[in-house]
Formats: sequence, C-alpha cells, structure tokens
Amino acid sequence: MKFSIVIPAHNEEKRLPPVLEAYASFFQQQMGNDAEIIVVANGCEDATASVAQDIARRNSNIRVVDESKRIGKGGAVILGVKQAVGDYIGFVDADGATAPEEFFRLYEKSQGRAGVIGSRWIKGADVTIPQKSMRLFSSRAFNWIIRILLGLKYKDTQCGAKVFSSAAWKSILPHIGITRFAFDVDLLYQLKRNQYSIAEEPTVWKDVEGSKVRFFNSSLDMFLAVVRMRLLYSPLKCTVHIYDRFLSRLVEFLRKDSLFCHAMMLFMASMVANVCNVTFQMVVVRALSPVDYALLATFLSLFAIVTRPLGTLATATTHYTSLLMNEGRSGSVKRLARKWILIGGIPSIICSAVCIVFARQIAALFDLERVAPVVVSAAALPALFLTPVVGGTMRGMQQFGWLAVSSVAGAIGRVAIGAALVLLLFPACGWALLGHVSGAYLNLLISLTVMLLLVYRFPADGETLPSFRLYLFQCFFIQFGMALLLNGDVVFVKHFLPEETDFAKAATLGRMVVFMTASITMAMFPKVSSAGKFTQEHRKIYLRGVAYTALFLTGSFLFCVFFPHFLHRFLFRVLEPSPDLIAQTRWMAVVMGIAVLLGINTTLLLAQRYFKAAAIVVAAAALYYGGVQLFHDSTFEIIAVAGLANLLGLIGTSWLILRQKTEEDV
Repeated sequence: MKFSIVIPAHNEEKRLPPVLEAYASFFQQQMGNDAEIIVVANGCEDATASVAQDIARRNSNIRVVDESKRIGKGGAVILGVKQAVGDYIGFVDADGATAPEEFFRLYEKSQGRAGVIGSRWIKGADVTIPQKSMRLFSSRAFNWIIRILLGLKYKDTQCGAKVFSSAAWKSILPHIGITRFAFDVDLLYQLKRNQYSIAEEPTVWKDVEGSKVRFFNSSLDMFLAVVRMRLLYSPLKCTVHIYDRFLSRLVEFLRKDSLFCHAMMLFMASMVANVCNVTFQMVVVRALSPVDYALLATFLSLFAIVTRPLGTLATATTHYTSLLMNEGRSGSVKRLARKWILIGGIPSIICSAVCIVFARQIAALFDLERVAPVVVSAAALPALFLTPVVGGTMRGMQQFGWLAVSSVAGAIGRVAIGAALVLLLFPACGWALLGHVSGAYLNLLISLTVMLLLVYRFPADGETLPSFRLYLFQCFFIQFGMALLLNGDVVFVKHFLPEETDFAKAATLGRMVVFMTASITMAMFPKVSSAGKFTQEHRKIYLRGVAYTALFLTGSFLFCVFFPHFLHRFLFRVLEPSPDLIAQTRWMAVVMGIAVLLGINTTLLLAQRYFKAAAIVVAAAALYYGGVQLFHDSTFEIIAVAGLANLLGLIGTSWLILRQKTEEDV
C-alpha cells in the first residue's frame, strides 16, 4: 500500500522546515519508498517554496508544487491530491500540530476503510497544548452549526489530519467547491453524499502559535460557506446560482474593503442593539404613564447630550491609539489607556458619590418630585466617563469585532433588565433608567476586560506619551455642538412646551436613521486619522463612507417617511396617530438624516485635526440655540430651526472638505 501525504502551505517559511524534516525522516524509516510527501506552496509571499525545495533535495520522498496564485487550503490540498499516486491520500497542516507518529497511526487505522479523520473532541484524544478560549468557543459553535445545517455527526471537522482512500477522493473531487476555511466541511459533506463511512479517531494534538484563522472574519466566512452548502443541496439552490451570476463580484469587491467589512460588523451589532432599543421603548411606553415616559425620554436625551462631549475622550483616544499603533508603539498604547482610565474613572466616581448624597437637592433644583431618577443617573457617571476611553482604545486598535460583541451584550442586558424592573417591580421612570444604566455597565465590563487582555501582551516601553489636552479641549466644543444638533430637540421641547408629550415618540423614530449609520463613522475614524496629512487614500475612504452612509440612510429614511402610521402602531401602540405626530415624525427623519451626514464630515475633520473647518459645527449649534430662543411657539418651529442649522453646517463642512488638497496634490 502506498501512502501520499499532502501538506498545504501558505507563508510558512518558519514553521514548515522542522515539520517537513520530521515527516520526511519518520516516513522514510517506516515506509521507505511507499510514502511520498507533496508540499503545495500556494500564493506565498515569503520563502516557503524555496525552503521546502532545499529539504526536498536531501529527501527523495518529498515533492514540492509551487503555485503562484493563492488558492486557499482546500485548493492546495486538491492540487496535491491530483498529483498523488498513493492508495491512500492524507493531508496535514504545516504547523506541526499533528506529529508524524500520530499521522502514521491514523494511516494504519484507515486500512480497509474509506477514510479516517483525527478528532480532538472524542474520548481518548490528547490535546497537549489547549486552544485559546475564543478559538475553542468558535470551534464548538461552528461544530454545532454544521450538525444542525448539514447533519454531519462528527465532533471535530476542523482537525488538520485526515486520510482517505484514493477511490473516495476520485468520487468527490469534482464536487468540492469550497477552498477556504470550510474546505474540511465540504469534503466531509461530499463523502456523506456519496455514502462513504468515515471513522473519527482520537488524536494527539497541540495548538501552535501563528494561526492564520482570525476569529471574527474567519468565523463569518465559514458560517456563510456552510449556509451556501446547505442552499446548494436544497430546493433553494437557484438562489446560489443567482448570487453567483449577479452579486458575487460586487460582494467580493466589498469584502476587500475593510471600511465596509468593519462597518457591516458594527452595523449588524447595531441592528441587534436597535431591535433591543425598540423592544425597550415598546416595553417602557406601555408600562409607564405618559408623564413618566416623557421624563424618561428627557433623561435619555440628557445622557446623549452628556455622552456626546464625553465622546471627545473616545475621539482623542481613538486618534492617538491609531497613530501609536501605526508607528509600532503598542507599549505606549498600554500606558495611554491606563492613564486615561485613571483620569476619567476617579473623578467620575467621586462626582457620582457627591450627586447621590445631594440627590434630593438636585431633584428639587429641576422640580422633580422623585429622587430615584437622579440617583440612577448619578450612578451612571462612571460608565459614561470610562466607556469612551475603553471604546476609543478598542477602536484605535480596530478591534471592531469585540466592540460589536460588547455592544450587543449591553443592548440585550438593557432590555432584559429594564423590562424585568418595570414589569415585575414598579412602572416608574427610575426603574426604566436603572435598566438602561445596567446595560451600559455590562457593555463596559466586556470591552474593558477584552482591552486589558489585549494590551497586557504589549511590550513595555519608556517613550514619551503624546499629550492630547489641546486636542481634547478643541474636540469638546465641536462634539458638544454636534450633540446639541443631534439631541437638543427633545430637551428644547420639554423646556418650552412641557405639555407636548407626544413629540418624544416622533423624536425616537426620527433617530432611527442615526442608529443605522453610526457604525460607518466608528469604522472610518481610525482609518483616516493622521497628524494633519490628508492623502488620496483618506479621501477615497471618506467618499466611500459618505456613499455607504447615504445607502444606509435611504432605507430607514423612507420607512419613517412612508410608513409612520405603522411604526407608531407597532412600537408605541398608538392606533390613530394624530396628523401632527405623523408630520413631526417625517420632518424629524429629514433633520436627523442631514445631521448624520454632518456627523460623518465632522468625523473626518476631527480625525485630520482640521479644527478651524470643524468650528462650523459650533457655529451651527450656536445658530440652533439662538434660533430656538426666538422660535419655539410650536414643535414645528423647533424642528425647522434644527433642520436649518444642520443643513448650513453640512454645506459648510462639505465645501471645505471637497476643496481640501491631498498630500499627493501638493
């Protein structure tokens, strides 16, 4: 019996040589000329092929295939299998996670069978160096998905040690269509469809540093590949053909755009958060009285107004973290994060304690009959101050996947805790606020834990930390102006028209367009950050960001304009919304759409430190405030002033950005 071993390798010049030497020596001793090793170097940008060829010159049982194109692990395995001559053909990863002795044992177990796969998750397996927690989690979650969607009963489809008979290979090769991370699943699924019985054998395995699998991106690729496989062998296979013919090139183009991918990752998280936010609003509007709900909306708007200037910390932290990471100063990132966590955390805790002690006096100052909302709001201060620092550091490191996870967890916690409190304890504004604040702390806890684990590995350095006090000072006024332009309407209506309780519903729906597009500005900021050097690449990213924002805006905007009756009935149980409420909803969607576009301009200006141009935002906010002092006899006057101020800000900032010369033009 002859045995062929295929080793796919992409940029493995460091890990491959000792593995290849060990395999060549062991199989020469055990099987002599009956064993061959085929190394398939595909799309390598290093010396993988040449180091493999050097070893092959000293070992007659090694052949090297140098494929210039990057064809993926599956493509490399298929290429090697087509050139193999063995009665049994196996493949093993180039990282050395499976020792040659263990792979030989799998070969012996395959005799008389269609094939054997190594497994790390059945009884008898020995995982000498365990996987990291997130890889372990993704592995188990993926296994659960393929069991449900494809009916594969194996406990481990991804172990990189598999041996099959040449007859089994010949039967399935024409049908394998996936060459990336889900190749193993496709392979086993095709064997199942051809009625081959494959044994799962416990193996000895160790995790090896240097994996090319990235948790979030690779997990998404694998999940989509499995869904495609399920559709392809179902009555809905026509959808796959339609996708391949009309959409595949567009999707492939967008997949290569990191701005789009990161924005979509955050967008999907924001969609979950939006569903939770809508659910939260639906619960509290039904549980609270109109007066309590209006009070809750006011406090939430105040949170938003306070959070926006505090977003200055997030902006500055993101900006300088991004610059430090680009300069290779990861150790400075660790010290920068620690410094600003202390600067933001200690004063906020003290301020929170003071506000709680004097809660009754603060409530009296604002003519509030109850103290609870003030106490809960005071307790939220540490979260409000620390979240921008932690989130800004994570964005600067472009850890958008973890930001998405923490955001989703916080949103789910908010609605679950808030609903439990107002439905099971007491329907009051204070309990609803407590649910909102609990979600914020859950978000902070997850992102802070991940950030500390990430920066812990960074090497220490003694370089001088950048000072961004001036940056903070200038950002503060710009962010405060943007906060007023985005969120001032509810506060102004509450102040000038306290009897107008329905406007909170219109404002909540209008802000749907803001939630839908925030992911783009978050993803864009670290990609265009610089110390004032505007490049062609920055311009391209900005223009793509505007295009994606406009695309996102269109759907939510049209829904608010054409289906406001449905939204009010579904979300707030307002069966017959008044004409004024419908009109307010539509015009708030228009105003918020303009504000969102102004927001993306502001993001670019702050990332590039163009503070003179960004001062237009402050001027627009001043115009808004002054205009409302003069025109506030109705909600429509306040909405009109907000729209005009945002529009003038958008026109001014757009004109300055488009006339800005890039570094290449100078």
